[in-house]
Amino acid sequence: MACAFVICLMATLAQDARAYPTKPIRLITAATPGSGPEVIARHLAAKLTEAWGQQVVVDPRPGATGMISGDLVAKAAPDGYTLWFATSTQMLGSMMFQRNWMVKDYAPIGMLSNTAFAIAINSSVPANTLAEFIAYAKARPGKLLFASNGQGSTSHMCTELFQRLAGISMLHVAYKGGTPSLVDLAGGQVQLSCQPLPSLPTYVKAGRVRTLGVATLQRTRLAPDAPPIAETLAGFEVLGWHGLLAPLGTPKHIIAKVNATATKAVMSADMQERMLPLGVEPAPSTPAEFVARLQAETAKWTKLMKDANISPVQ
Repeated sequence: MACAFVICLMATLAQDARAYPTKPIRLITAATPGSGPEVIARHLAAKLTEAWGQQVVVDPRPGATGMISGDLVAKAAPDGYTLWFATSTQMLGSMMFQRNWMVKDYAPIGMLSNTAFAIAINSSVPANTLAEFIAYAKARPGKLLFASNGQGSTSHMCTELFQRLAGISMLHVAYKGGTPSLVDLAGGQVQLSCQPLPSLPTYVKAGRVRTLGVATLQRTRLAPDAPPIAETLAGFEVLGWHGLLAPLGTPKHIIAKVNATATKAVMSADMQERMLPLGVEPAPSTPAEFVARLQAETAKWTKLMKDANISPVQ
């Protein structure tokens, strides 16, 4: 009887895995409509809809550094019908506000893709390499300004890490988003900023901004001529990423199915054709690999926030 029960249970789970999904799925994102991450989420939703024959609806819930979207997913039923298309920005938000911890308050499904960040300076700064800028900044402690896309943003943390590894000190100017910070960088109101690589070419081509290096360990096809910052500052790496999470307690067979389908989607030729022009490269992972990355980045950025005394703007 016990063997028969186990066999029936396994058959039921297998049937459930094959059956999922049987109704529409809500894909929640903190990205604003029309932004890069939101566009990627919509492309992914279309691929999942095609694969499953069930509508996957993108539900943008921006605000509060991603906490609004995170709260909705955390409170949703763990049945696979509410998923979170999250980014590294939301992970940093969880550290700032001390809630919605991705690695323990959700069921990580997997990473999907990433985008490189780069350190850029205003063209009036007399430095053509990262080493030259570091020397320039060391001669002017506390006098140079760096722009970020907001307190505790990936842009902010990238530059804080750069300062510490380079042994320099600059003053932070926090903006509400990437566009105003880039405008002021190009205008010379600030001297440096760490920005997503895809946001820089327009300003570089206009001769107003100079890219000193990318925050990847190796050269990236998104900017093959830009040297990695790690060639000057060993181990320097800052990646913006997109990933999928589900409410805590979501069955493992559903997690596995979503992971497999999403991985196939981001590796497809047509999905990559949509991602690469946005400066996004496919980087799918298993759930376990995603957990390991979240753990490592949580430890890395939590320590930096503490060392730099970074807290939410009240």
